[in-house]
Amino acid sequence: MLARLGAGGMGQVYLGLTGGGRHIALKVIREDFEGPQALARFRREVQTAERVRSRSAAAMVSAGLDTPPYWLATEYVPGPTLRQAVAEHGPIPPDTCLRLLGALATGLLEIHRQGVQHRDLKPGNVILAPDGPRLIDFGIARGEDQTQITQTGVWNGTPGYVAPEVVREQEPVPASDVFSLAGTIAYAATGRPPFGGGRIEAILHRTLSGDIDLDGADPRVAELVALCAAKDPADRATLERLLQLTAPYGTLATDPAYRRLVGVLPPLPSGVPEAVTLGLVPPGHTRVSGGLLSHSRAVIISAVAAVVAVVLAGSLAARFLMDGGDSGTGAGGPPSGSPEQRRGASTPAAKGGTSTAPNGTGATGATGATRSPGGPPPDVILLKEPTDEFDAVRWTKANFQCQPAVRPEDMRYSNDLQTSAPRQPYAAPTVDLSMRFKYARPSGYYVAAEIRPPAEQQGNGVTGVVRSKPHLYPKGDGDLTLHYPADFKWQGSGSEAYPLMKGDWTVIWLHVRSNGDAYYLGCDGFPVR
Repeated sequence: MLARLGAGGMGQVYLGLTGGGRHIALKVIREDFEGPQALARFRREVQTAERVRSRSAAAMVSAGLDTPPYWLATEYVPGPTLRQAVAEHGPIPPDTCLRLLGALATGLLEIHRQGVQHRDLKPGNVILAPDGPRLIDFGIARGEDQTQITQTGVWNGTPGYVAPEVVREQEPVPASDVFSLAGTIAYAATGRPPFGGGRIEAILHRTLSGDIDLDGADPRVAELVALCAAKDPADRATLERLLQLTAPYGTLATDPAYRRLVGVLPPLPSGVPEAVTLGLVPPGHTRVSGGLLSHSRAVIISAVAAVVAVVLAGSLAARFLMDGGDSGTGAGGPPSGSPEQRRGASTPAAKGGTSTAPNGTGATGATGATRSPGGPPPDVILLKEPTDEFDAVRWTKANFQCQPAVRPEDMRYSNDLQTSAPRQPYAAPTVDLSMRFKYARPSGYYVAAEIRPPAEQQGNGVTGVVRSKPHLYPKGDGDLTLHYPADFKWQGSGSEAYPLMKGDWTVIWLHVRSNGDAYYLGCDGFPVR
């Protein structure tokens, strides 16, 4: 065990090293994760990983399913996700997009011929490895001979990439992956979500009745994407046809633009001492009982307990996805840390379920209508920011500003906002973040904060983007102070709070209305050395 890659709703993911020197991603399931459907889904994930044999997918190494904690190990694939690469470098050049389309079509065709559908293809589930892209996260994939696990009336996938027939609760078909491929390439070509942002309902409506966003895309790319994005599965291009159409553009691995996207990958540690040297594990947290991993429950537990909660940076970010991570969560649930989930749309309260209000009373969720106006909002809030600009906001020490600029809900309060955060490089494990209004004294005004770790530290499934519960703005001249990470460690935070690691951290302040709708108020940040 070398370091922790990340965490999600099902458990933890670690970077490990086998006795033969092979790096693996090890998913270890929580011991209290005993729901029959959840366990059935994990067992199916293992079965699917066992049957997939493709150079375009992360290979399974081993698994433990006899006694808890259950675990699954696959090869560790270095490299950024397509989502990360586009976020950092912008839209991908047309010829590279065409080669990427051909490479992903090859991978999908290989797994389809093995009787498996991916069912959640999207930019976050494509790793740009040095030798070509890899498909990851087969957590909701299903073979032709495997039974449906989700209940009637719900579906798996990610809004904006899931096919119309899946949204309509029809049985997914191999052509459903082709539709998701269209959205993935559209995102690569434009840098924008294929069916826009905003509320999940709006995204699904555009998926069913609107056109995929190809504005500004190269005509060659747009033509092939349109062939894959037909609403009727029977009208979509086959993967075999896509391979014929993209063959003239050559291979992807040698593409200079692709090589730049992959970048220079940091070395992987060859053992615990090197992991300490690289800053992945602090000294004093290096002992692993039991030596090499085995199927022994005691060995797994002691190894997991010995690994400090360190999240790797850059290409060592979380790649092996978890439930509640960047994979679909059922009922169209979006990825953890994604714009949709940060808006609260995938939580039960955000769909009108019951949550616990700050006063401890039950309350209808953010979209519910039973909460009295002016009363305390629910703990789970719904971010009402449909723009890509809001999702891209980051504070930098270079100019002590947040960019890009976002229009706040109320300029009067935004202009009166004063914030407090460390301005000199910070090194403590906790930090206090404060806000106040210079002149305004609003009554019954609730505020929450969203913390965004340095962009280079954010992983694929575990972003570290977390929100606080709403807090009532104090009367008089006092400040509202939140403590990180303590005030951001709760069930509805949206992700796991990262430890304070090197880089520029962003603090988004939000005004929360009584119904749980949250609006951008202002932005601040602080550097960590």
